[in-house]
Amino acid sequence: MTDAKITSNNRLKNIELLYKRYPILEEIDKNNNKIISEQVHFKTLSADENIQATGETCDGIVFVLKGIINIQKINPNGEQTNLYNIKEGEFCHEALSCIANIGSLNITGKALQYSEICIIPMDIVKQYIMMDKEFLLYIYKDLHRKFSSVIENKEERLHESIEARLIKLLLSKNSKIIYTTHSELALEVDSAREVVSRKLKGMEKLGYIQLERGKIVILKDLKEMIK
Repeated sequence: MTDAKITSNNRLKNIELLYKRYPILEEIDKNNNKIISEQVHFKTLSADENIQATGETCDGIVFVLKGIINIQKINPNGEQTNLYNIKEGEFCHEALSCIANIGSLNITGKALQYSEICIIPMDIVKQYIMMDKEFLLYIYKDLHRKFSSVIENKEERLHESIEARLIKLLLSKNSKIIYTTHSELALEVDSAREVVSRKLKGMEKLGYIQLERGKIVILKDLKEMIK
């Protein structure tokens, strides 16, 4: 099989996956002479790879085929705040700032694991996708889920200590060796790096973890700390 044939087959598989994740796009494509199939671009992202910040470019809208993209707001001082994750079949609503030509919220995305995405050019989005009533309904429903998730997370954090959130985060990694940095953990629990470092050192003194460069080794059952 030639390289061109392999490339063509891969593209067809990606298009099939796109329409499996976002059935509404397939309907729009069928009703508009396969315009999406012809113009869509596909890309893979490694774990921790950043997507170019929205607001820097409005070349197209991202749709997630595989993996998870973490959406973060970059504050004026350069600090990052977690907002929500985009999973397969979900939508990044910061893209609406490009569509509506309004100021960006200065948001960026990072792949939390190996991910596959597609990018539909902005002119196709404006001319065909945003004109579809069913797609607009899909956006409203997805926006409601995102907003509810953000509110729920904020409410939990108001009533839960940093230490408890940190322990639960480490437990969620489901591994005895966790490859991460204090800054990354701070971002995930929505706290300052200095605070997280202090909590981790306290846990190390109690014998529950061992801190090493770029990783954390779990020595004892962390569940004991939240009983």
